[in-house]
Amino acid sequence: VGLVIYLEADVVAALARDLHDVAHARWWLLDLASPRLLKLLEKRWSPTLKGGNAPFRFGPAEGTAWFAPHGWYEREWHSTWTDAMRLKRTPRYAGFWTFLLGISPRKSREAQLRMSGIALLEAR
Repeated sequence: VGLVIYLEADVVAALARDLHDVAHARWWLLDLASPRLLKLLEKRWSPTLKGGNAPFRFGPAEGTAWFAPHGWYEREWHSTWTDAMRLKRTPRYAGFWTFLLGISPRKSREAQLRMSGIALLEAR
């Protein structure tokens, strides 16, 4: 899990603007989670997160489009699930979930694959 998941949206916005203002910062690579994933992680990790005072806060519903008003646009998206499959680093029962993804409608499958990933953003 990267940095921005722990930050409030206004802090991420300020970071995005500050990075955009740095002339040499043409790209930004970050982990990004969806609101749905944040809820799932909260259920599973709630006691640990509360104990460490490290709640998950940032998971924009708009995905990488959230960064556009701050001058950043998606150049590449790498789904955590797709990369886990490619690298053979899958959780238990991955075959079952992959099967379900395969029979899901395209829009649903795309939403699932964008629940968590690595985004390469480009400054414009």
